[in-house]
Amino acid sequence: MLPDTARERGVCSGHESCGGHRVTDQATSDPDARPLDRLRAGNARFLDRIAESDDPDAAAAALAAADPYAIVLGCSDSRVPPELVFDESVGRLFVIRVASNVAGNEEIGTIEYAVARWGCPLVVVLGHTQCGGVAAAMERLPAGAEPTPDATGSTHLGMLLGSIRANLGWTGHETVNDPWLSAVRMNVRRTIEQILLWSVPLRSRVGEGRLAIAGAVYAVETGEVEFLEVGRS
Repeated sequence: MLPDTARERGVCSGHESCGGHRVTDQATSDPDARPLDRLRAGNARFLDRIAESDDPDAAAAALAAADPYAIVLGCSDSRVPPELVFDESVGRLFVIRVASNVAGNEEIGTIEYAVARWGCPLVVVLGHTQCGGVAAAMERLPAGAEPTPDATGSTHLGMLLGSIRANLGWTGHETVNDPWLSAVRMNVRRTIEQILLWSVPLRSRVGEGRLAIAGAVYAVETGEVEFLEVGRS
């Protein structure tokens, strides 16, 4: 990992993208600062770490190298970044993120692209505990979940919730100790089933033993990933 010199010094190295401005504590940590300013300051620190690394040219070259060995279809939740969850470097995971890790045409097509481009042998469908999208799609809002967002007038949000509900099916009626976690697991399994059902090339590769599709659930409370069964054709 590159040293966080910008945080230590509070100064950007003078890159054109940030104009050599001073990265102040207010810009980086003030919750009232404009979101775009916070992103600019963050990129300035990122550039600074590259410039101050032992080999800046090699560090920059590594950013442009893409050689993923696994594809991760995960949730867009800000608490579940796959590169951090699996402690991987840039370029090693091909990541697709969508609310509640559902698989529509775009997501499945993106998986097909990565498999065709890099021959990745593994797809992981990564759900997580406390998934708000799953909670919103359940018949009864589980204890501890935030209120379901109002989808009135939001056609696409309504379609998304419909996709999650279709994945859950009967799960909302299930009698279990933790219905929310049960629904998260069911959502992961249904997504794997849809990938295998709707994609001929992916299903063929799984049948030939050239591709595995695994389900997993990340616990936001502990950081641990529980791997479920591997999908078969």
